[in-house]
Amino acid sequence: MAERRRGVSPERDELLRAERRYGGRGPEGPLSVALCYPNRYSIGMANLGFQTVLDRLDVHPACRVERVFHDDGAGTLVSFESGKPAGGFDVLAFSVSFENDYVNLLRMLRRARLPLRREERSERHPLVVVGGAITFLNPEPLRPFADVFLMGEGEEMIGEFVDYLAGARHGERRSRIEGAVSVGGAYIPAIHPACGEVTPRTYDAVRSDPAVSRIVTPHSEFKETLLMEISRGCPRRCRFCTVGSAMPKFRMLGAGAALKTAERFRDEDRSAGRQPLRKVGLVSAAFFDHKESAEIASRLFDRGFEIGVSSLRVDQLTDEVLAILRRSGLRTITVAPEAGTERLRKLIRKEASDEVILAGVEKAARAGFRSLRIYYMIGLPFEEEGDIDGLVEGALAMRARFLDVASGPVRVSVSLHPFVPKPRTPFQWSAMIEPAKLKRMTWKIRRRLPGLRVRTVARRECYTEGVLARGGEELAPFL
Repeated sequence: MAERRRGVSPERDELLRAERRYGGRGPEGPLSVALCYPNRYSIGMANLGFQTVLDRLDVHPACRVERVFHDDGAGTLVSFESGKPAGGFDVLAFSVSFENDYVNLLRMLRRARLPLRREERSERHPLVVVGGAITFLNPEPLRPFADVFLMGEGEEMIGEFVDYLAGARHGERRSRIEGAVSVGGAYIPAIHPACGEVTPRTYDAVRSDPAVSRIVTPHSEFKETLLMEISRGCPRRCRFCTVGSAMPKFRMLGAGAALKTAERFRDEDRSAGRQPLRKVGLVSAAFFDHKESAEIASRLFDRGFEIGVSSLRVDQLTDEVLAILRRSGLRTITVAPEAGTERLRKLIRKEASDEVILAGVEKAARAGFRSLRIYYMIGLPFEEEGDIDGLVEGALAMRARFLDVASGPVRVSVSLHPFVPKPRTPFQWSAMIEPAKLKRMTWKIRRRLPGLRVRTVARRECYTEGVLARGGEELAPFL
């Protein structure tokens, strides 16, 4: 064991000891797979797609899987579990959710001592497979670097792909890659001219078989929280958002199935002699769009679980759910008007009147919240100077309403995020705001919001995201 774990640092040992793992693990098969997340451990372990694929690979009898993360190191890339060099696996499978992680994927390939471009790899190199949320959008900038893309929702597809590779693992590299075309949803750059030639796979069983954390850790972005997806997709069609436009149809997990899932994990903790987990994070594009969302939260809370939610629409807030969230320990409530005026909100299809937004802020204050975060997008298509005035006036009005109702010290902040056009949305070919104009706009907004903390994101990262979201394989030299 000491020899096998030569590449594992004491810090990584500490992370491993802190993990609690749920679910069974199958026997180790002949196919070795490194499941790679192109970002830090804490972010990867908070990603339900990554965790779900890990679980599917863990129980598959034909493979043995280890995790690999992008940890900003400079030496040879090694696996998280055993410290094995990543280049020694049969498959490097990347789960990619965000365009800005494309460059991290290339950094990981380089540290794994692999040629970056697929045509330069030989028989001794592992296959490079890419899946994740970006396959619904635009994986084309990675086309020169990936041997295979698995397009769509991976729950069923990953098992079929492993079955295929296990049967073909002794074949010649090129034939193994090209033969993967037999797997539904497999996009093979050596065969297909573009990703549009392949229909992404959809997993309908999420209604009864949710994506859920299989490893819970205090070192995740969501500390000691069991994440459970209660809906996938979105019934709305906001013109800037990919979830409603590019992702498959809206599907919901039933309240009974959600409760059974949480109880099953609690029972597993008890059987293992561990302190049962208390917090459940309910993951969805918009919590209240689930018809049974309030029932799920209420029933879980009644069973002793603390509840967290990923997204709340300000026009749908209810006193019941706000009370549950507050009693569960949530301290900050986030409202997202997105745009500063009702006119612009109507254009982007995020309709909510100013008074409805203020009423939601008041409900949150009455429920006991003392921290309010207001989220706006700037640089939206059809944005005018009056919309920026409305943003400032709206933020000040929300702050005033929150202060009027809340008791005790409060904190109010404003987050500004530049609009980034995304593929397969109605705004995909809209222009991004110019960097110099964005800088001037954020400076003016800050100046007009004295006493409010105004958060912004790095302009360079946003522009990189916009370029990669809509470009093609011509971006390979840029990456």
